[in-house]
Amino acid sequence: MYRLASALVLDCDLSELRLLLERYAGVLLDQSSDYLRERIAQYAAAVQIGTGADLIASLRASAAECDGLLEILLDHHGSFLHHPELFDVFEQCVLPQIEGRKQNDNPRSLRVLSAGCSSGEEPYSIAMSICEALNGSCSGWNIHIIASDIRRGALSFAERGLYPEEALRALPHEWLPTYFSRVGNHLLIKPRVRNLVTFTPMNLAQANFIGRFDCIFCVDVLSYFSAGQRSALLQRLHMFLEPGGCLFVGEAERVRSEFGFQSESYLNCTYYRRPIAAAARSGR
Repeated sequence: MYRLASALVLDCDLSELRLLLERYAGVLLDQSSDYLRERIAQYAAAVQIGTGADLIASLRASAAECDGLLEILLDHHGSFLHHPELFDVFEQCVLPQIEGRKQNDNPRSLRVLSAGCSSGEEPYSIAMSICEALNGSCSGWNIHIIASDIRRGALSFAERGLYPEEALRALPHEWLPTYFSRVGNHLLIKPRVRNLVTFTPMNLAQANFIGRFDCIFCVDVLSYFSAGQRSALLQRLHMFLEPGGCLFVGEAERVRSEFGFQSESYLNCTYYRRPIAAAARSGR
């Protein structure tokens, strides 16, 4: 059995691995060297690779190998209604604006992207917020929430939609019987919510165009990216938005106007919009 001890992950190997994964996925691995060494050694043992040099060669040859290592290096866990002020803005301000713009459409469409969805709490929170904003009735709406992550293990967990009861503490108590079914000590997302969400693997550093969205949640994701990769991602997200569409990022993350977004504020919370007029002038 192969075993790569964490002490044998040399400084030069660690630097090369950081650079390689940044180029591949845009991710800037800023955890401690000891943490990274231990996780890398754990992964190498699982796939029976015995040296740091062999692991680097395998990563260079295979995108699937890169995905597998990122699976173990990045945190899987999210939380429901994380940054609750963003969901207040989404439910009370952005969704009514979208409803007003599309009142004459039949059916009315709503496409939302949850980028870096981790273990599924964010897209399910989005789906429940939409149901609440539409008073529980999605009749007349074609709603599609795309939830993406580079980690297939996180997506598999998210697709099950089964969470321990303590993970739902941030949700309003009255939401639990409405949107979840009890399974022992866990709660399972009901089909009315689950059916609004499609989970798909996506490398945000290399994401292909998959249509335009009315709203994009890219919350606490930009901070994982290097400056250059962050700029490229913001340009990509701008292209993914419908004119008038909105972008939500983390509280500590800011988007400069040079990327084509217009900052707006509601309930003292800042979010970003792709202007309609600018899109019309550019013909896109």
